[in-house]
Amino acid sequence: MSKVTIEVTVTEIKKLLPRLSTEEILKLDEEIHKYLETHTMMRVAQTSFKEWEDKEEDIYYDI
Repeated sequence: MSKVTIEVTVTEIKKLLPRLSTEEILKLDEEIHKYLETHTMMRVAQTSFKEWEDKEEDIYYDI
């Protein structure tokens, strides 16, 4: 199955909101918050791995 990618602007989403039910808007809000929380946690976690990026230790990968 092939993936279809579309680009949607904030303005377009705002125009679609009145067409959604209250329940759909609340579900969308919940999904956005979950995404933002995960994205934020991933960014924070990524910074903790910087100390592992030691070029001098990369020589052991060639063994």
